[in-house]
Amino acid sequence: MKSVVVIPTCKRPELLALCLLRLSGAPGCPEVHIYADTAANLDDVSYVRDEYFPTASIFHARPHPAVFSGCWNILNSIASGARFADDVYLVEEDVMVYPNFFSWHESTKEAASCGRTTGKCGYYTNPGSLLRRPLLDALLPHINDQYFADTEGYCARNFAHHYTSSLDDGLIRRVIAQKGLDWHNPVKAVCAHQGFYFYDKLDIYKNYGGDVEEKIGRFLEIEEQIKTKSDWRYKHYAQDFEPFSPGAAAKRASISITVSTPK
Repeated sequence: MKSVVVIPTCKRPELLALCLLRLSGAPGCPEVHIYADTAANLDDVSYVRDEYFPTASIFHARPHPAVFSGCWNILNSIASGARFADDVYLVEEDVMVYPNFFSWHESTKEAASCGRTTGKCGYYTNPGSLLRRPLLDALLPHINDQYFADTEGYCARNFAHHYTSSLDDGLIRRVIAQKGLDWHNPVKAVCAHQGFYFYDKLDIYKNYGGDVEEKIGRFLEIEEQIKTKSDWRYKHYAQDFEPFSPGAAAKRASISITVSTPK
C-alpha cells in the first residue's frame, strides 16, 4: 500500500462523522484507518464508520499512560499507519478535508506537507498533513515509552531545538529540524480544523445527551450559531473553516515559539 489515512479519535463521534463524510467525497482518498483511544465508545465509533465510511478499519488503543491532548493516540496512529504504507496522511477527527486535499498533497515532494496555511508564522502543524517515509523513519524511534513518560524532558535530552511544544506536532517539528528535512504548506488551505477551542466545555455549547445522530445535528446547530455571533465567547471557536493563527494558539498555551522559515 502506497498511502493510508489515519484518524485518531476519542470522545467526539459527531466530529468523526463529519470528518469521514468529507473524506468520502474527496477524490483519491486511500484506505482509511480509524484509531479509537481507550476512552472512546466503540459502539459510537462503529456506528459512525458504518454510516459514513463503511470500508474504514477500526483499531482500538491498548491501555497507556495519560498524555495531554491525545498525544499518545496521535503518534501511535502514525506509527501504526507506517506499518501499512510509506505515505501516512494524518487527519484528526476534527479536521475536514476539501475536495482537492489529496491531489494537492500528491503534488508535493517534501518529507512532510501540511494542508493548512500558516501565514507569516510558518511551521509544520498536524491537522491535515502527509508524512512520507524519510520523516516516518526519523520519527518512529522517538515514539516510545520514555517519550510518553516525560515529553518535555525527553525532547530536552534528544533535540537541540527547544522552540516549540514537546507534544505530537512539536515532536514532529523537532525531528524535521534535526534531520534537515523539507516540508511544505499550501498558499490556500486544502483542509480545515474544526476543533472548537472550548468545544463541549462552555455550558452554552454543551452537546448534551442523545444518540450520535442527534449529537451530529446539535454540532451543526452550534456551528451555525457561532457563524452569526460577535460575542467574544464565540471567537474561541473555529468559525466554519478557521484561519490558522499560530500566534493566538501560542498565547493560549503560554509557550514561546521561535519561528523558522520553511524550505
